[in-house]
Amino acid sequence: MNKSVLAILISLALVGCNDSDNHVEESPMVPISPANPIAPDIPVVPIVPAEPTEPDIPVVPIVPAEPTEPDIPVVPIVPAEPTEPDIPVVPIVPAEPTEPSEPDTPDTPEGALPPITEDLDFTATGIPLGVTTIATTNCSEVFDSISSLEKAVSTEMPAGTTLCLADGEYTDGLELKFGGQGTADNPIKIAAENAGQAKIVAGKVSISMAGDFVQLQGMVFNGVSYDSSLIQTRHGTHNLCRDCRISEVAIIDAVANNTSGILMHLYGQRNWVDHSILSGKTVKNPMISFNRWVDSSWDEDVKLAELARDIVIYKNYIANRAPADDKLYAGSSDNDYEAIRTGLSDTHHYDGNSFIIGNLFEQIQGEAEVISNKGSNNVISHNTIRNSHGSLTNRHGHSAKIEHNFILGDGHPFSGGIRLVDDSHTVTNNYIDGARYLNTTHHGGIVILGSDGAGDANNGYQQVENVHVAHNTIVDSVNSFNFDGGDKQHQPTNIYLANNLVDHAIGPVFKATDRGVPTASNIAGNIVYGQAFSSNESIAQGQTGFDFIDAGLVKHAEDGLYRPTEQSPNLDGELNYEKGDFAAVTLDMDGQQRLEITAVGADEVTDEMRTFKPLTYADVGPLSYHLEKPQPIVLETEIVNASFDDGLQHWLHSDAQVTTPAQAFSRQSSAQVNSAQGYVTQKVSLLAQHDYMLSAFVKGAYRLEVEGIEHQQSLLDDSQYQWVSMPFNSGDATEANIVLSQPDSVTLKANLIDANLGEFRTASGKSDVWKTYEDDSAGLGDVGSSGDSAFTDTGSEKSGSARVRFKKTGTNHDFTSLPGLSQVVSGLPLHTDMSYSLYYCDNKGENSLSSLHFGAREVDGTPIVDSYAHVKDLGDAPQGNVKSCFKQVTTQFNTGESASIEVFAVMEINKDGQLTDDDIYAHSQFTSNELEVRLDEFSLTYEGEPEAGMVGYFDEVRLVTRSDQDAE
Repeated sequence: MNKSVLAILISLALVGCNDSDNHVEESPMVPISPANPIAPDIPVVPIVPAEPTEPDIPVVPIVPAEPTEPDIPVVPIVPAEPTEPDIPVVPIVPAEPTEPSEPDTPDTPEGALPPITEDLDFTATGIPLGVTTIATTNCSEVFDSISSLEKAVSTEMPAGTTLCLADGEYTDGLELKFGGQGTADNPIKIAAENAGQAKIVAGKVSISMAGDFVQLQGMVFNGVSYDSSLIQTRHGTHNLCRDCRISEVAIIDAVANNTSGILMHLYGQRNWVDHSILSGKTVKNPMISFNRWVDSSWDEDVKLAELARDIVIYKNYIANRAPADDKLYAGSSDNDYEAIRTGLSDTHHYDGNSFIIGNLFEQIQGEAEVISNKGSNNVISHNTIRNSHGSLTNRHGHSAKIEHNFILGDGHPFSGGIRLVDDSHTVTNNYIDGARYLNTTHHGGIVILGSDGAGDANNGYQQVENVHVAHNTIVDSVNSFNFDGGDKQHQPTNIYLANNLVDHAIGPVFKATDRGVPTASNIAGNIVYGQAFSSNESIAQGQTGFDFIDAGLVKHAEDGLYRPTEQSPNLDGELNYEKGDFAAVTLDMDGQQRLEITAVGADEVTDEMRTFKPLTYADVGPLSYHLEKPQPIVLETEIVNASFDDGLQHWLHSDAQVTTPAQAFSRQSSAQVNSAQGYVTQKVSLLAQHDYMLSAFVKGAYRLEVEGIEHQQSLLDDSQYQWVSMPFNSGDATEANIVLSQPDSVTLKANLIDANLGEFRTASGKSDVWKTYEDDSAGLGDVGSSGDSAFTDTGSEKSGSARVRFKKTGTNHDFTSLPGLSQVVSGLPLHTDMSYSLYYCDNKGENSLSSLHFGAREVDGTPIVDSYAHVKDLGDAPQGNVKSCFKQVTTQFNTGESASIEVFAVMEINKDGQLTDDDIYAHSQFTSNELEVRLDEFSLTYEGEPEAGMVGYFDEVRLVTRSDQDAE
C-alpha cells in the first residue's frame, strides 16, 4: 500500500472531521504559532435563542453555526541556523539528503461516505429527552455584583426563582449555597443573564446546590481556585440534589488549593451534567465523581437514598487532564486521576442506572483509566476518546453497556481501548484505533481481565462471565485482544465473542496466557489479522471462531476511519451465533441498520444515512454560546511525518531507508538506519527553559539525540519494538535538530541469567543459577519468590522478584545474618569497568530497619565492591513502571584479572546497631509488616564498541512539554 498517498488522505480526513488533530501542512518551512492559553477575557460568541414558548421549560435549541476551531497548538518548526551544542556530541557528517522512491499507490475506499444527519442526540440509549435541549432562562432578578448574588440566594428559594448574574468579568470568586423545592415546570435556577457572558476569572469558587429541580446554567469559570469541590450537588449528608441540572457551564484551568479536588462532585439522584466544558486539571481526584459512599451502619433504604443514581453526563467537552506532579507521562502507580469515576469499590454492586453519552474526551492523561466505571447497569456509549492515557475501564459493577464509542489513540504511547471486569456486560460497535500500551497485560484493544476471586463490595477483580463482545473493530493496535488479562487466579468464562474485526494488528493479535480462550464460551465469526496470530500457542491459528484473514481496511479520506474497500475479502459475519439472553446487534458504528447478511466489525457497508460519527469540539459543549477551544497542558511539538507514513519525506537522511513492512512497527513503514554513519534528522522548535520528553518506538541499535543538548543510546533486542524516552531541558535553545541514528558506543550485557527472576518465581524460589542465603528454621531469614515485579506483569517466566524477609512468626531470628541472593557471572572481559544494578523495593518508609547490602566479590569471597542503599535515599532514583516501590540502585567496579565474579544482594537489619534484638521483636515493622524487601531486575553491563552490521529502527517519534512550566 502506498503510504505517501495514504498519509495525504489521512490529513484531509483529519481537517474535515476532527480539528483537534495535530495536522500539519505539507511544507515544514511554514511556522505555526501556538495560540496563547485561554485568557480571562475568553471571546464568547452569543447565540440568541428562539423566543421561549413557556418560561423555564426546555425548548428545542437553535443550532449554532459551525464554529471555526483551531488545531491543537503545536510548537512551530522554524528553520534557522543550528545552535552551538552545549554538550559535546559525536558529529554526524552530512551527506546529500536522499529522497525515498515513490511507494505504490494504495487501495482507497471508493466514493463519498453516505451523508450524516446533523442531530446527534443519541436518544435511543434511553437518556431522558429533556437533556438534549437547553432550558430557557427567564431571570427573576439580575445582579451586577458577586456579593449581591451571594446574599440573595438561600437553601429555601421558592419554586420558579431564577437569579441571574449580569454579563461581565468578575474577580471576586463565587461562593453559593442554594436550593429548595423546585418543580419540573418551575425549577430553582442560578444562571448567567446571557449564557457564556457572566465570567468569573479569579477568586475562589464553591457552589453547593441541593433540593429538587435545582439548576446552574451558563456561567464560565476560568482560572479560578477551589477547595475540595468546585461544584457539588449536596448541602450535607442526606441533604442531596434530586432532578438537578448543571448545563452550559465552562470550567477552564481551575486551580486546586490543595493536592486533591473535584470539579463536579455529584450526589443524589436523576441529576444531569450537559453541554458543558471541563478542561485543565492536574491534582488528585476525578474531574467528575459520582459519590456512592455509604456508612455501613445505615439501613438499606438510607443507603439507596444516599447513592448517586440515574446520573446523566451528556454532550460535554472533557479535556486536558494532565499527569500529576509536572510529569509528561503518568506513572504506573498514579491512581485517582480519571476524567470520570462513577462510584466506589464498596458499592459497585448497587445499580447506578446512569448514562455517559455523547461526550468528547481529549488528552485525558492522568492515569491508566479514562473513564472508571464502578457501578452497575450504567451505559457508556457514543463517546469519543482521543489522545489519552489508558482505557475506558469497567473496573467494578455488572451489566454495563459499552457501545458505539470511538477510541482513537492519536499517537499517545500509552493509549488503550476497553478493559472489562465483572459480569453481564454488552460491548458492541466500538471502534478502537491506535492502542499503544505495550508492556502490560492490563491494556490493549479489548482486554478481558482475569479474577482474583473478589466478590461484591470488594476492591479486587470480580469474575468476568456472561459478557457479549460483538461487532467491534480494532485497528493498528498492540495487544488487540486479551482474553485473560492481568495474570489473575481465575480465567474469564462464558463469553459470547462474535463478529469482531481486528486488522493491521501490531505484533500478535492475541495477548495470550497458557489458559487460552475463555472457558465455556461461544466464539464465532471473528476475522483477525496482524503481524502475528498469538503470543502463545494456547491460542493457535485455526482456532474455532477466528479466521486469520487480511481485511484490507484503509483509512477513508472523509473521516479518517479504517473501512473496507472493494478489494477487501468477504467480511460476512455469523448470522445466528449463540448470544444467550443478549439482544442482537442491529446497528453499526455509523448508526446504519445492519443488513440481513451482516458484516463483521463495527462498520456495515451501506448507502443508508449515517447518524453517528467521531465527535469534534463543535459537536459538544454549550449550544447557546461558543468558547474558543481550551488550550492543552501537555504540548506536542510538531514533528512532520513523525511516524514515517510518508516514507522519509521531511527528514534529512543518510544511509537510511524505509523499512520493509515485515520490519515496521506500525502501518507498514518505519525508519531504518543502516550503519554507524547513517541518520535521519529534522529541525524542531523548542520553548526555552522547558522540560521535554523525546520518545520513540525503537528496536536494534538506537540513538535518540537532541543535537547539542542531550542524547540516549543503547542496543536493544532487534526482534520487537520497545518504547524509549529521553528527558531533557531546553535551556536557552529555541530550536534544535532531532537526530535518529546508531550509538557510538553500546552498553553490553554480561551473561547474568534469569535477571528478572521470572524462572526463579516459576520454580517457587528454586534456581540452578541463583544461590540463596537463608535458613528460616535456624533464624537466618527466608528467601522466596514473589509475583511483584518492577517492569512486567505478564506472569510465568517473564516476571517475578525475590522476597527476602524475617518472618514475624519466628522467635529465634539472628538479625545479624544477611539473607539474600548471589550469582557467579562468567565470561567477563578483563580490566573492564562494570555497572551492577538491581531494583529494590522496601515499603517501610524512611524509618525502615532494613538496608540493602549489595556489590561484587571474587569467587573465593574476596570483596571487590561493597555498597549500601536505604529507601530514604532513593526518592529520585529510577523506579519500576508496574510496581513503583522498586527503586534502582547501582554500583561500579573493575573486573581486573577476573573473568568470573559473584554479584550479590542481601538484606541487612539494624545496620547502625542501635537496636537490641528485643527492640526489633517489639518494633511495629516486625510485628505488623514483617522485615521484608523485594529484589528484581538485576543487571551487569559494560560499555563496548558497536559491532559492524547493526541496524536501528525508529517509529512514532514524539516530543512533548507542558504549557504550565514557569520559564526561568
